Amino acid sequence: MARIDSRENKVFWAPKTNRFLSVLKKKINKYLQKEQLLKKDEYLKLEKPFLKKARKNFTVANVMFTISENDEPKKALALSDNFETYEWVIVVSYYAMYVSALAGLAKLGFKSKSHAATIAVLEHYFVHQNKNLETKHIEKLTKAYSLSEDLINKLIQTKTRRETAQYDATPGISRENAVSALEDAEEFITKIEETLSK
Repeated sequence: MARIDSRENKVFWAPKTNRFLSVLKKKINKYLQKEQLLKKDEYLKLEKPFLKKARKNFTVANVMFTISENDEPKKALALSDNFETYEWVIVVSYYAMYVSALAGLAKLGFKSKSHAATIAVLEHYFVHQNKNLETKHIEKLTKAYSLSEDLINKLIQTKTRRETAQYDATPGISRENAVSALEDAEEFITKIEETLSK
């Protein structure tokens, strides 16, 4: 069972125990108290707009990748032949995933102002509590099922890649990292869409 330390962007393995779940729930309550996480019924209506925005962001990431890979768009945009923007493919891919995660939170009536809070809610409600949701959550999700831990890990890993691409001055953001970010974003967004449509 994956345990995510959002402060350090690290994933480590921990058993699913009552103590572990209690700590996770306390973290969520702390985010609610700090108003980094909000819960209101009015947020339920944000699910579809967030999914739409996630797909739009994913399209933008693909457009940037296409420009980086092909000469025709570079010429049409008057860019140099060696222009590439793989770092922004990673950044936008992460945000596409993150916005789709916000759709998952909206389905539960949450709105997040914190990446760490978003991840904590995803982990708690979609990974660990998939069989123990309160009746109101089961009704909201109809046939709720778990996001795989692997997809939660991919969200964290893509966040780390996004931070490296966005804040480091290293020019060596590789094409492979951009491709990986796009693939992870596509899988993550699709899984969120499937989960929320059930």
